[in-house]
Formats: sequence, structure tokens, C-alpha cells
Amino acid sequence: MVSTIHVDAIHIWAVSAHSLLKQEWHKHFLTGTKPLQVQWSLQVACEQMATWIARGVMVPTVSVNLSAIQFQDPELVSRLATILHRTGVPPERLIVELTETAMIENFDQTVTTATAIRNLGIGLSMDDFGTGYSSLSNLASLPISEVKIDRSFMNGFGSTGNVRQVVTAIIRIGHTLGMTVIAEGVEEAEQCQQLRAIGCDVIQGYYFARPMDTASLDAWINERSAEPLPVA
Repeated sequence: MVSTIHVDAIHIWAVSAHSLLKQEWHKHFLTGTKPLQVQWSLQVACEQMATWIARGVMVPTVSVNLSAIQFQDPELVSRLATILHRTGVPPERLIVELTETAMIENFDQTVTTATAIRNLGIGLSMDDFGTGYSSLSNLASLPISEVKIDRSFMNGFGSTGNVRQVVTAIIRIGHTLGMTVIAEGVEEAEQCQQLRAIGCDVIQGYYFARPMDTASLDAWINERSAEPLPVA
């Protein structure tokens, strides 16, 4: 039975008893930096989550990707609290996502904002990990709930080699810090098998499905609710 485990304003994840599925969900989200654009993205994502909750669709979390400038908005935390209150979405059902590079811009302010967000009960995700200039000390200093291994690591990833060792190390570090670890950009069955073998929590990529909008996703879940996901 298919049950979605993580929905992002950009990405959708699903899980079954046999495998983890991630799909990219391209809604009509804006990529600008104005506060109203941020509020609109958060509002639409939470409204969709509220709809899923009301319909009994198993989507435990929805995530919204923000830019560095959006994350530095002094009203961001209050906007988040207000939107959650208006939509009735429990805070633990929302995750705010920021790239590794964006997180280290104005690091002290990032830590302050990240802490305030986590104090609301909202999750925090570091995207594209391994491509920026963040140090392990920064990773440990931020109250992050999940880390996403950048898709570039899937180039050359296999059963042996340096890339596999690096990915394994990231997974172990993430788990030691109490984080969920997600691998992005998986397109081959062999990659999926190897990631499962080294304990990756969530696997995403075109191996499972291509991007789809909300209506298509709903239909996809309904069609496959009684079907097993592909076995890698």
C-alpha cells in the first residue's frame, strides 16, 4: 500500500512497506524573494496539507524550499506561526528547506531563525548537502531534522569506490546527529539497492516517477494504493 511520507513544495516523497519513493511536485510556486511570495508559497503548501489531512490521505509532512534572502525575512517565524494557525496544520507536519550554501550565509542569523522555527515544532531540512562550503561544525550547530545528499553524488555511485564511502559517511554522520538522511537523484535500480544497503532513510529520483502536479499525484496514489512499489 502506498503512503506518502514527505511532500515538498518542489518535491513529493512516498513510502511503502517495501521501498521509499520520492517524486518532484512542480506546483505553481514562485522563486522570487519578496515576503508576500514567501507567504503565498507557505500558505498554499499548508492549505494543500490541510486538504490531505481532511481527506485522510497519508502525507505526514509538507516541505517548502526557501532562498537565503527569504530565510532572512524578519517576519518569517511569525508568518509561519500565523499560517499554521489559520490552516490548522500541526507544526510537525511542516518542514522548511534551505540549501547548504544558503544556510551558511549570515550564519549567526541563520542559527537564530532556525532555532525559532524548530521551537515552533517545524522541521528544518538542509538541501544539496555536499556541494557548498559548509563545515561539519556548521552541520552540528544547526537544529536540522533532515539532510539531503546532493544528486551529484549519484554520478559514480556503486557498490565500491570513493563516492560510496563518502555517501556512507554522510549517512552515518546524519544518523549520529539524529537526522533523517535523503538521497537525491536516484535513477537506477542498482543505486537504490546500494543506498538501502548502507542505511539511507529516504531515496528519491526518476527511478520511481517523473514530476507531476497535485491532481496527477492524487490519481497516482489512488491507482497504486493497492499495488506494491517497484522492487529495486
